[in-house]
Amino acid sequence: MQGVLLSDPLSDGTYHISFESDKVWVGERKNTINDAVVYDYDRYTAPEIEASSEGDTIVTHLNGTEETTALTVESIERENNYVTINGGIEEGGIDLCKEEDHYRTLTWDDFPAYYEVGVVKQLVMADDIELSDGAADFGADPVMVKGDRAVCDAMSSEEDVYGWNAGNTTVTIQNGEMTHVDRIWVP
Repeated sequence: MQGVLLSDPLSDGTYHISFESDKVWVGERKNTINDAVVYDYDRYTAPEIEASSEGDTIVTHLNGTEETTALTVESIERENNYVTINGGIEEGGIDLCKEEDHYRTLTWDDFPAYYEVGVVKQLVMADDIELSDGAADFGADPVMVKGDRAVCDAMSSEEDVYGWNAGNTTVTIQNGEMTHVDRIWVP
């Protein structure tokens, strides 16, 4: 997904995004989120990481920067489903954790090291879009909102204190439109 341009539509899939609530617009034909920032994080195949040794090179977005870094493996520690390369993030390296069939970057709070891949001028909402908003409380059931107007109202609330960021917000795109938005609780 690297290189998303302002004019590129997003392919079908799920994306981490951030946006300001004042960028949610009710339009004449379709409701939108304007100028949403799209993020991704590094993933590596399990065989690639499990075969890595000192002297190998791993390409990463070190500490979530937009530029990639070719990191030479000077030390590698493995414990259960975790891998620490070059002392981990505390010492200028990277930490990885295994998820299903791949490894992903890991930050101090166990979230991926997100990096910005681009800004989408306009994310169009499907008429029957659904919002699952669990940002208020870890243990509570998420608030479900359906329909483009209701979702617009929920997303643009001036009283919202949780924000819409890469760590808590994902959108699902199908046929060029947002069909689902999910916001989770983040400590």
